[in-house]
Amino acid sequence: MSKIKVLSKPDEEHRTQEEWINFFNDKKQRMISMPDIFQLVKENNTETIESLRKDFDDYWIVTSTRIIYSKNNLSAKIIHNADSNVVKQKELKVKEVSDYTSKKLADVLDENTGLSYVRALIDQPKATQEQIIKFFTTLSGKKVDKIRFWTPSQSSRETKQIRSVGLGFGDFDRFGVVGVDWFDGSDGLSRGVVVPSAKQTKFFSNRAFFDTEEKTISIPMTIKLRKDIEKTLSKKKKVKIKWNLKVKLT
Repeated sequence: MSKIKVLSKPDEEHRTQEEWINFFNDKKQRMISMPDIFQLVKENNTETIESLRKDFDDYWIVTSTRIIYSKNNLSAKIIHNADSNVVKQKELKVKEVSDYTSKKLADVLDENTGLSYVRALIDQPKATQEQIIKFFTTLSGKKVDKIRFWTPSQSSRETKQIRSVGLGFGDFDRFGVVGVDWFDGSDGLSRGVVVPSAKQTKFFSNRAFFDTEEKTISIPMTIKLRKDIEKTLSKKKKVKIKWNLKVKLT
């Protein structure tokens, strides 16, 4: 994986995950995800780790990692780079995400379902318990028994399925890995991410959205454009849309 650069806080505003996603999409930047954070710790990026710890202390970090819980059981989907227009989002299915209320990291990892959940959370399917513990202790600067996990109860999942993943320091000198916050209801700080050598597969040009990986072009359908197309189709003529492309795809 390419080395990543985590950008400084764009401002001091607290936003929900939904608001941050829109913010970074507008800037054509990728929003920080849980796998990004795992990677920067793996690269021993101490300067960025210290910077993130300050954010953890000031408020919370909202990531682009999202959890969509099932209404009827403990299964869930974990999505990294949720709703990004800059990079392709990645979806992972997890058979069971238990109800965790300040559950110690070591206790979560002792269960096969818990280990699978945390592996999906950081997108490291083969990570060992030792590697995961090292990641969270290095990131937070806390002892392993101070790292706690939070997920919603099943009754809460029946009401609201879409949650964001956040990180931060809490009461009793603990570090929280929180998957309970409603994606458009709980706010925090966040960061943009740059991967210099990553292959870019999504482009914008004249308001059109090009995805070279999916081989698709999305054009915003304004009311005027829709009416023009409908008018042309009603006369059984070919539809021609003039578009001045500024991106060369090879």
